[in-house]
Amino acid sequence: MDKVLSEVSRVLSPEGIFISFTFAQPYFRKPLYARSKFNWSVNHRTFGETFHYFLYIMQKGQSLSPEDLAKEKLRTSVPQENDKLQRNFGDVNEVPEDENYLLNIDL
Repeated sequence: MDKVLSEVSRVLSPEGIFISFTFAQPYFRKPLYARSKFNWSVNHRTFGETFHYFLYIMQKGQSLSPEDLAKEKLRTSVPQENDKLQRNFGDVNEVPEDENYLLNIDL
């Protein structure tokens, strides 16, 4: 996802707008979008009454909100859980074939 967003940011014209419709809630999606390296602001809107979907609007050349900047700083200052797991357990793709449950499923 980081590579995709980096490319979007790279090709987006100055003051261009990138929009994304998704079912992913802001708690999960906004940390991916709200990164100062993309050089865009992030706003979102919620639609739907019982089943929600979300519109994210990123505008190139605009600053992140102070709240998003603070959250980004917190995220980058604390080691991510996936990084800890990677260090403790190694690459999940290196599971021996006889222990890989996906390869052992008979359909």
